[in-house]
Amino acid sequence: MPQVLPIAKIHAAAAYFAFVSRDPKQIAKAFNVKNVRTVLRWAGTEEWEEALDACGYTGDRSFEYVPTQDDYSKAHTVYVASIVLGVPKHKRATLTAERVGLDPRDVRRWAKKYNWGAEITD
Repeated sequence: MPQVLPIAKIHAAAAYFAFVSRDPKQIAKAFNVKNVRTVLRWAGTEEWEEALDACGYTGDRSFEYVPTQDDYSKAHTVYVASIVLGVPKHKRATLTAERVGLDPRDVRRWAKKYNWGAEITD
Protein backbone atom coordinates (compact mmCIF):
# COMPACT_ATOMS: atom_id res chain seq x y z
CA MET A 1 0.00 0.00 0.00
CA PRO A 2 2.86 2.51 0.42
CA GLN A 3 2.96 2.97 -3.38
CA VAL A 4 -0.63 4.31 -3.50
CA LEU A 5 0.04 7.58 -1.66
CA PRO A 6 2.90 8.80 -3.88
CA ILE A 7 1.01 7.93 -7.04
CA ALA A 8 -2.07 9.74 -5.77
CA LYS A 9 0.09 12.76 -4.88
CA ILE A 10 1.71 12.68 -8.31
CA HIS A 11 -1.67 12.63 -10.03
CA ALA A 12 -3.00 15.43 -7.82
CA ALA A 13 0.15 17.50 -8.35
CA ALA A 14 -0.12 17.02 -12.12
CA ALA A 15 -3.72 18.23 -12.02
CA TYR A 16 -2.61 21.20 -9.93
CA PHE A 17 0.06 21.89 -12.55
CA ALA A 18 -2.52 21.70 -15.33
CA PHE A 19 -5.20 23.88 -13.78
CA VAL A 20 -3.66 26.10 -11.07
CA SER A 21 0.06 26.81 -11.37
CA ARG A 22 3.14 25.68 -13.26
CA ASP A 23 5.43 26.92 -10.47
CA PRO A 24 7.21 23.94 -8.84
CA LYS A 25 7.65 25.89 -5.57
CA GLN A 26 3.93 26.48 -5.33
CA ILE A 27 3.15 22.84 -6.11
CA ALA A 28 5.60 21.67 -3.43
CA LYS A 29 3.99 24.00 -0.89
CA ALA A 30 0.47 22.89 -1.80
CA PHE A 31 1.35 19.21 -1.33
CA ASN A 32 3.59 19.58 1.74
CA VAL A 33 6.71 18.47 -0.09
CA LYS A 34 9.89 19.73 1.55
CA ASN A 35 12.02 19.79 -1.56
CA VAL A 36 11.14 21.24 -4.97
CA ARG A 37 13.34 18.59 -6.57
CA THR A 38 10.74 16.02 -5.53
CA VAL A 39 8.14 17.77 -7.67
CA LEU A 40 10.61 17.99 -10.55
CA ARG A 41 11.32 14.26 -10.17
CA TRP A 42 7.58 13.53 -10.19
CA ALA A 43 7.29 15.42 -13.47
CA GLY A 44 9.62 12.93 -15.10
CA THR A 45 7.44 9.91 -14.33
CA GLU A 46 4.94 8.12 -16.52
CA GLU A 47 2.27 8.71 -13.89
CA TRP A 48 2.68 12.48 -14.29
CA GLU A 49 2.25 12.25 -18.05
CA GLU A 50 -0.73 9.93 -17.70
CA ALA A 51 -2.38 12.31 -15.24
CA LEU A 52 -1.87 15.27 -17.59
CA ASP A 53 -3.32 13.24 -20.45
CA ALA A 54 -6.30 12.23 -18.29
CA CYS A 55 -6.91 15.90 -17.44
CA GLY A 56 -6.93 16.69 -21.15
CA TYR A 57 -4.00 19.06 -20.72
CA THR A 58 -2.51 19.98 -24.09
CA GLY A 59 -0.41 23.00 -23.11
CA ASP A 60 3.30 23.36 -22.49
CA ARG A 61 4.44 20.69 -20.05
CA SER A 62 7.52 22.49 -18.81
CA PHE A 63 7.63 24.39 -15.56
CA GLU A 64 7.59 28.16 -15.28
CA TYR A 65 10.69 30.19 -15.86
CA VAL A 66 13.72 29.29 -13.74
CA PRO A 67 16.44 31.97 -13.38
CA THR A 68 19.59 31.38 -15.45
CA GLN A 69 23.24 32.34 -14.97
CA ASP A 70 22.72 35.36 -17.22
CA ASP A 71 19.90 36.57 -14.94
CA TYR A 72 22.18 36.12 -11.96
CA SER A 73 24.88 38.26 -13.61
CA LYS A 74 22.42 41.01 -14.52
CA ALA A 75 20.94 41.03 -11.02
CA HIS A 76 24.41 41.18 -9.48
CA THR A 77 25.40 44.15 -11.63
CA VAL A 78 22.21 46.10 -10.89
CA TYR A 79 22.34 45.28 -7.16
CA VAL A 80 25.95 46.45 -6.80
CA ALA A 81 25.11 49.62 -8.77
CA SER A 82 22.22 50.29 -6.39
CA ILE A 83 24.63 50.08 -3.45
CA VAL A 84 26.94 52.58 -5.13
CA LEU A 85 24.02 54.91 -5.82
CA GLY A 86 23.01 54.80 -2.17
CA VAL A 87 19.70 52.95 -2.44
CA PRO A 88 18.53 51.89 1.05
CA LYS A 89 19.21 48.26 1.88
CA HIS A 90 15.53 47.35 2.26
CA LYS A 91 14.77 48.52 -1.31
CA ARG A 92 17.74 47.09 -3.21
CA ALA A 93 16.38 43.62 -3.92
CA THR A 94 12.95 44.87 -4.95
CA LEU A 95 14.33 47.51 -7.29
CA THR A 96 16.85 45.08 -8.76
CA ALA A 97 14.16 42.45 -9.32
CA GLU A 98 11.88 44.96 -11.07
CA ARG A 99 14.72 46.12 -13.28
CA VAL A 100 15.88 42.64 -14.27
CA GLY A 101 12.48 40.93 -14.26
CA LEU A 102 13.08 38.42 -11.48
CA ASP A 103 11.45 37.46 -8.21
CA PRO A 104 12.73 39.70 -5.37
CA ARG A 105 13.12 36.61 -3.17
CA ASP A 106 15.70 35.21 -5.58
CA VAL A 107 17.65 38.48 -5.57
CA ARG A 108 17.58 38.70 -1.75
CA ARG A 109 18.73 35.10 -1.42
CA TRP A 110 21.61 35.58 -3.87
CA ALA A 111 22.68 38.88 -2.31
CA LYS A 112 22.83 37.29 1.13
CA LYS A 113 24.33 33.97 0.07
CA TYR A 114 27.09 35.48 -2.09
CA ASN A 115 27.55 38.61 0.04
CA TRP A 116 27.20 41.09 -2.82
CA GLY A 117 27.61 44.07 -0.47
CA ALA A 118 31.15 43.04 0.52
CA GLU A 119 32.46 44.00 -2.93
CA ILE A 120 31.89 47.69 -2.29
CA THR A 121 34.62 49.49 -0.40
CA ASP A 122 34.30 53.06 0.81
